[in-house]
Amino acid sequence: MIRGKRAMSAMRQQGVKYNFMATALAIEQLAKVSKLNLEIQEIELKNAIGMICAEDIYSPTDLPPFDRSAVDGYAVCSETITSASPNNPIPLKLLSYSPALSSCSYAVPVATGQRIPEGADAVVMLEDVDREGNIIYVLKPVPKYGNVSRKGEDIRKGELLIARGTIIKPPHIAVLSAIGMTQVKVYRKINIGLISTGSEVVDPSYGLKAYEQGLVLDSTSILLLSALSMHRFVNVNWYGFVKDVKQEIKAVVEKALNENDVLVLTGGTGPGETDKTFEAIVEMNRDVKIIARGLAVRPGRPTSILVANGKPVFLLSGFPVAAYIALYEVVLKALCMLLKIRGELFIEIPVKLTKRIYGAVGYDTYVRAKLFRCNNELCVEPVLLHGSGVLKSLLEANALITIPRNVEGYEKGEVIWIKLL
Repeated sequence: MIRGKRAMSAMRQQGVKYNFMATALAIEQLAKVSKLNLEIQEIELKNAIGMICAEDIYSPTDLPPFDRSAVDGYAVCSETITSASPNNPIPLKLLSYSPALSSCSYAVPVATGQRIPEGADAVVMLEDVDREGNIIYVLKPVPKYGNVSRKGEDIRKGELLIARGTIIKPPHIAVLSAIGMTQVKVYRKINIGLISTGSEVVDPSYGLKAYEQGLVLDSTSILLLSALSMHRFVNVNWYGFVKDVKQEIKAVVEKALNENDVLVLTGGTGPGETDKTFEAIVEMNRDVKIIARGLAVRPGRPTSILVANGKPVFLLSGFPVAAYIALYEVVLKALCMLLKIRGELFIEIPVKLTKRIYGAVGYDTYVRAKLFRCNNELCVEPVLLHGSGVLKSLLEANALITIPRNVEGYEKGEVIWIKLL
């Protein structure tokens, strides 16, 4: 990791130099020098989906809070009906709903979810009785606590329901509602500034005439904007397109740093003469630390990480596939570590590989792939389109295969873990 004036001096003397750091190491180094301290807000529970819980939440009660019926039927004493059968119906006198059974010769009608009267320890289903006036004839025995949801069998009082750092999902909302919560403390949304650099990149509204003029219609930044916006705990601020001019890049980055917690830039990360983004940021009048100049990944080797005034800055490729994969494997993984998010943002599953694939020595290789059902198992097949700018591969792929840097590849028929896209 290179800091401040040393970084600028090294760049001037040696030029842009890649070190291709391992992604995991780069993220660990980033976490040592950058923190994301987000304010805590209390919001309505119905608005909390996708937000990051800012407190440990314990249950103030047992759930169910009392023994309750799991079916529509009659609350009874189980020992009274042990010999019940169609040939030996057990008669019980029917009472209106009562909080307690005065005798085991009685039964009380109960609905699903209703409290079991004191003295009763089982519920006979409606279809297992014959009724004549205020007498029911039980045709089938029910064991003790049969058809009864016991007090606390779902959740115990004092049990941890949601840990701080958990992304709130619909089941969390249901549980919190069940314990009477209408407000929940969450971290405010993290502001991510998104900047696209490159003199050749223009807005799609420019139309197809752009290609006739040697320009490129933007697909990368809109891809990242869409992917980031899927996460409710993120607020993306879009700063448009910036030409490959250091002063222009510095001006936009300066503004974005003042308005955001994290910056993500696309384009200008390569070693070419026109790629100015990395140099522009390092030369800014800011406390800049270089975490990684290039990562040992394919695609996306030019991906770089810096810290400016304590804020993470991610420089991603201008090619859509490379940038998209770096967003998953670098930016979002780093955010999970910095925000101490519990659990995985993405689902990983084991599947069978249908074709042999190769990695690259010294690099983590990410292969776009298609997950599908074959016979009675799940299979995955590599999408055999090469290059980090092949958009069609993103249309065809619904999974990502990771080949670690110390693995040569995987054989056909091997069971591997994949990440769902």
